[in-house]
Amino acid sequence: ALHAFDARLRRTPKERTAMPCYGFLDFCGGRDDARDPELEFKASPTEQDLLHWQYDALLEMRSQVGPVEDKDLLRFLVARKWHVPAAVEQFHAMQIWRKTNQVERWRRNAPGPTGPDAAADAAEDPRLSRDNIEMFPQLRLVENWPDEGAHVYFGQALAFGFDKKGQPIQIQNGGLAGWRFAELLRHVGGREKVVKSLIRFQELQAARMEESSRRLGRPITKQVVITNAAGMPLRPHPQAVATFKDFLFISSRYYPESLAVLFIVNAPVFFVAFYRLIQSWLDPVTASKIQVLGSNFQHKLLEHIDADQLPITYGGTVDFDILGETWSREDCDKFLADCQRALRPDHVQSPSKVENQYEQFQAFPKYWIVAVVCFAYFMSGFLF
Repeated sequence: ALHAFDARLRRTPKERTAMPCYGFLDFCGGRDDARDPELEFKASPTEQDLLHWQYDALLEMRSQVGPVEDKDLLRFLVARKWHVPAAVEQFHAMQIWRKTNQVERWRRNAPGPTGPDAAADAAEDPRLSRDNIEMFPQLRLVENWPDEGAHVYFGQALAFGFDKKGQPIQIQNGGLAGWRFAELLRHVGGREKVVKSLIRFQELQAARMEESSRRLGRPITKQVVITNAAGMPLRPHPQAVATFKDFLFISSRYYPESLAVLFIVNAPVFFVAFYRLIQSWLDPVTASKIQVLGSNFQHKLLEHIDADQLPITYGGTVDFDILGETWSREDCDKFLADCQRALRPDHVQSPSKVENQYEQFQAFPKYWIVAVVCFAYFMSGFLF
């Protein structure tokens, strides 16, 4: 599909008709009036076309930034509403930021194995999967922490399964993670390290998108986030607000158009009421990406995700409940260490070394968990 798209780009305007997006963005968002918020869920990506002026913008940006995949250029163009100078400026800022912060290290130092075949092997290995769903792809796809289990325990987040379009899913127990945020800060040594760990998670999801793209033969550029807000604290930790603001900037500036949809499930009544009140104030495209659901949410998730890709807790069929109160930190440490040994039996540190070396590393990412908690905080302060 990528080669076919490149070939069509080389045609003259008279030679080409409509320009297929081939699922680059699930829609070909245009100027202010050209993006339909419902396209993302109701239309097949291959049915959407680039208009001629969109093609011209892509070609112009392509000439300014050099050899970059069109799927990446399109993300920035859509984020900047097809204004080429703004898209080019943001793209160059992203390149500088990645170099300055050594972002490439997360995937460059990934222990592997990587690729669609490796993902399939992990999903079929009962030591690494549940019901043929890989449990911890971070052990393959990004640089490892020496204490992965502790990050799952504190962060309450999983990169787990794919939606019906092949987009990777992130599942978070936001309520419990909110109560453990103070412990998380002590564990990793401060807010800056938490932010770095959130970047690591974005890189993990990008690696999963790449594997899914190769498996399906079409670009996958977005992720789905499910946050369980049950038990969410009414007031976040003070450092959670600052962390949220930092990563909100990073996400929108350097990872544009990488979120397909955010499902907030088991949302408290006050949260649902707040969101309904402000929903009309949001940009329609932004609003279309946020679905705030109460306790009867399972049918909505199953519209977008097959049951065999979700844990039972979320309306699926996979028996995997590591996110919650039933798993202790020691349970998580042992379980993740066993998974690491299954992948690399000769290169896994002992639990004692894990305990002594965790200060050198950052926290398991949970940006959207913090976002949900802070959202409730900001809304309560604004309205009252």
